[in-house]
Amino acid sequence: MLRKLSPYHRQITITADTVSIAASLFLIFLFRFDFHLPGIQLENIVIALPIVIAIRLAVMAYTGVYRIITRYASLSDIWSIVKSIFIAQLFIVAVLLFVRPGYPRSILIFEPILALFFIGMSRYAIRATRNFRYAKEERKNLPKILIFGAGDMGESLLRDLMHAEAPTANVIGFLDDNPNKWNRLIHTYTVFGGREKLPEIINEYGIDEIIVAIRNSKGQIIQNLIDIYSRNIEKKVVFKTVPSVDEVIAGRTPSTHVRDIKLSDLLNRKPVNLNLAAVNNILHGKVVLVTGAGGTIGSEFCRQAMEYCPKRLIMLDNNNTALFYIDKEIREKYHRIKFCSVAGDVRDQDTLNNIFETYHPDIIFHAAAHKHVPLMETNPQEAVKNNLVGTALLADTAVRYNAERFLFISTDKAVRPTSVMGATKHLAELAVRAFSSKNPGTRFMAVRFGNVLGSSGSAIQIFQQQISEGGPITVTDERATRYFMTTKEAVQLILQACTMGHGGEIFVLNMGTSVKVVDIAKNLIALHGLVPGKDIEIKFTGLRPGEKLYEELFRDEDVRRDTGHDDIFMAIPEMISFPEFEEMLAKFEKAVKLHDPVATLELIQKYIPTYTGHPLLNSRKIHGVNI
Repeated sequence: MLRKLSPYHRQITITADTVSIAASLFLIFLFRFDFHLPGIQLENIVIALPIVIAIRLAVMAYTGVYRIITRYASLSDIWSIVKSIFIAQLFIVAVLLFVRPGYPRSILIFEPILALFFIGMSRYAIRATRNFRYAKEERKNLPKILIFGAGDMGESLLRDLMHAEAPTANVIGFLDDNPNKWNRLIHTYTVFGGREKLPEIINEYGIDEIIVAIRNSKGQIIQNLIDIYSRNIEKKVVFKTVPSVDEVIAGRTPSTHVRDIKLSDLLNRKPVNLNLAAVNNILHGKVVLVTGAGGTIGSEFCRQAMEYCPKRLIMLDNNNTALFYIDKEIREKYHRIKFCSVAGDVRDQDTLNNIFETYHPDIIFHAAAHKHVPLMETNPQEAVKNNLVGTALLADTAVRYNAERFLFISTDKAVRPTSVMGATKHLAELAVRAFSSKNPGTRFMAVRFGNVLGSSGSAIQIFQQQISEGGPITVTDERATRYFMTTKEAVQLILQACTMGHGGEIFVLNMGTSVKVVDIAKNLIALHGLVPGKDIEIKFTGLRPGEKLYEELFRDEDVRRDTGHDDIFMAIPEMISFPEFEEMLAKFEKAVKLHDPVATLELIQKYIPTYTGHPLLNSRKIHGVNI
């Protein structure tokens, strides 16, 4: 049942105020004359009553008191009532002393105070009786909610839940780690204790949802609550939270809007320290080309680049569907900035020539890549064509058309690669270094980082699909770890790194602590209100060809340098001269044209000694397919 505001709300409030004013005037006369009113004072009451009521109601109406909705009244609204009563009293004093010079002065002083008390109490009574009327009727069959965090955020959330037009929750109480709040009440709701009480409260009250109402540094707390829940409780409980400060500032969601917990909430990464002026200097008024614009990283590049008002944004991708969606998004959000979408491939020299001849890009963010490790193990020629040859073609075109900056998106899999994908990204890093050594007019650089949450085709997306299908979740190895960060954070740091580059740098993002993949799977199961191993089984399938147990961000031979930014490092890897690179590229271009992929794999092994090659290479098979 919806709680609709009564059409007579204002009339009821005015009637209550009229009664309150009349009662306060009569009672103050009784108190003043010890409950024995002389005849002349009765006459004063009869004359003063209509004057006091008329002036006070008129001033309260003029100052907007009757536009206040009682159910949402706050301290600022109460202050408005206080001001209106005492402003009205100035007029009342003037009129009554003119009409009745002998009117008692003490009444003029104390009557508005008593009137304020009665008016305040009448509003509280309306609000309290309303809450009482609806509480049990509407909430008894609703999900039972436990709020973790008995601070300002928790209190605000409780008020929003209590005053919702259509109630959606039956709040049971609070948990908070501050012992000073234990067994205290917030709007009649008990703070039961700290997080260690979680199993007890869930079992005793049959909790359905836990809302974490903490604004900052909540990742570890959420993780700990999920761990406690997973170890001790078999009942299905859904975890939710309130938005972060960044989400509220960005206007993406109201401050007390409850949303599902995302994996990014568990990373507990600090906000990025971004030099906005430096980023603005390289993007504002420039022509920006983003390759792989429809992908997870490329599309975020497009969004963030548009915030700096480039002269034009060019979005290039060979995936028409992905390009269509980012084109639609940019078209709807940004109306004053020119942009164009090009359905093409970085391996097509004619397409690149047309783009550069027409638009003359100043800044190139090269995010286009074949990135799926198992798929590239069976398609090594395509990996080389796209990740190495395509990068070289784009870099050469950028040089010929005098682009200012060229930033290549690399990966932690390029460090001591065991996969074709990682090896081709490593070779592309060599290409960036080689072009930088020969062409100082264009600043070439690369940025190396780990996994981003929610990227298309990622393990996390697969896990979520497997959970929706009832399981099991498949994990390669119980020991496997990976680095994770959010897409937004990664692109912010990449843009910052781009401002630092002078040419030839391999920047490495601070990925924090690596996370066990199996823990990610368990967290996803728990976030769906399910119990790992009971509701959803986890199966270990073994590492696939090309995969590692853990990823690295630096090679032993890399020279590491500080950039002055806490989250961006610099690696100075081995150098390759441009003639050496041209010779290597020619060999790869020849090898990828052959039907037999072995020639390509042997070249990778030759130029990257740490690459061990496909485990079935010697048997002339890849994944059981004769090569």
